Amino acid sequence: MAHYLEKIYPFVPIPIQNLGISLYGLAWRHERLGGDFGKYVTGFQKRSGWTAERMQGYVAGELQRVLIRAYKEVPYYKKAWASVGVTLYDLDRMTVEGLSKLPITSKSDLRAAPDAFVASCALAGGKLHRYHSSGSTGTPITSICSAEDHRRFIAAREARSFNWAGSTIHASRAMIGGRMVVPRGVAQPPFHRYNWAERQAYFSAYHIAPAHVPDYVKAFNTHQPRLLTGYANSYYQLARMMNEQGIKLNYAPDALVLCSEKLTPEMKGVIRQAFRARAYEEYGAVENCVLATECKHGSLHVSPDFGVMEIVDDEGKPVPPGQEGRILCTSLLNETQPLIRYEIGDIGVWAEGNCQCGRDQLPILKELVGRLEDVVVGPDGREMVRFHWMFINMPNVLEGQVVQEDLDRFTVKVVGTGSFNAEDEAMIRDGLWKGWGRVNVVIEKVNEIPRTERGKIRAVISKLKPEQHKQIKMNAEQAGLVS
Repeated sequence: MAHYLEKIYPFVPIPIQNLGISLYGLAWRHERLGGDFGKYVTGFQKRSGWTAERMQGYVAGELQRVLIRAYKEVPYYKKAWASVGVTLYDLDRMTVEGLSKLPITSKSDLRAAPDAFVASCALAGGKLHRYHSSGSTGTPITSICSAEDHRRFIAAREARSFNWAGSTIHASRAMIGGRMVVPRGVAQPPFHRYNWAERQAYFSAYHIAPAHVPDYVKAFNTHQPRLLTGYANSYYQLARMMNEQGIKLNYAPDALVLCSEKLTPEMKGVIRQAFRARAYEEYGAVENCVLATECKHGSLHVSPDFGVMEIVDDEGKPVPPGQEGRILCTSLLNETQPLIRYEIGDIGVWAEGNCQCGRDQLPILKELVGRLEDVVVGPDGREMVRFHWMFINMPNVLEGQVVQEDLDRFTVKVVGTGSFNAEDEAMIRDGLWKGWGRVNVVIEKVNEIPRTERGKIRAVISKLKPEQHKQIKMNAEQAGLVS
């Protein structure tokens, strides 16, 4: 939606809002599904049946092509690689295994100068599109691509995500996401808007509350979207409230394909009960340099023909399966703004072995552990990014957030039921002490956990500065507390 239309959007009647969203959807439909979209889908579908050896050869060829293009056309990489002595000769012989010879691209570099990552030939190739993600720092990441790039991104999701879940992007859809389709201050239904061009009901992530559940369910039942997409936690919270009120959909969608937050087995069970369909996990990013999708056996498969994923240690070297490491991504589909060994900010673990589905050419991501910028560090140098275990078997806790205020001081924000009491508080405090030592813990009962600008919840927040992390870890290593 054009910037001036976004300004007047909150002040026009709902039918006009629906019309504006539908016109926007019409343009988006051409952007994503026009041109060679069908050809790209077919390509990803065919490669889904390749052997591991054939996929490795294909990815190696695509990687060399992307690296050489970046060296010749992208200002950032021309400068960065020249400073460490990387030559065209090196890149022409580069393998996936040899990527660790190249420097890591930081998220701060992309934030500071997104246009420095744009290939010069792309600037002359026509209109480019910019997409923003606020991120937890509040400083936006700007992803730049062409319409053709975008079609490749969506084609991969169609073949490896929506199709695997038994649906298609061409079906009627629902979305719970971060766009402010319903003005934040609105307290009256409906809490969705309808995009007629794409048969898409777009629900607000900001208005999910027990009193609003009947209206959300009524809208789902009215439009009966087949494919449900969007924020995993938003669907989970809505499903939990639906189950508490004994409300279910009166039809069965094809599937839910959910992203942005970790989709746990508990969440899947709650969602299936309310929505009468299976929820599949999808992992991606606004930078469009990585895609991992869930197969019917529950494995989260990385698509190397979308982007090469590395999981590395602090020195940028690959870690073995089963060991946590930082995720680096090299995009293979974005001809406009290629990202090479880009540190996306997540921590992950490779799985050992293969999946029953037989797609051995698509490696398995065992777990997404958390965000690098949400790492909590202890006095002994230990780091932790997940605290969900603290709230297991606590029925009086609806949502929880752990905030590290200082090295030995934590605030735990809790959205509790009316039965939440001092015993629950003691269990939370004891759980944190067991995992972290006798730190100071303040339990703060709140009506809701603050969302980011995109409507997401940060389960863990560290207010320590990066230099504090480094100093604490250095001190612990010198004292022999960590290796």
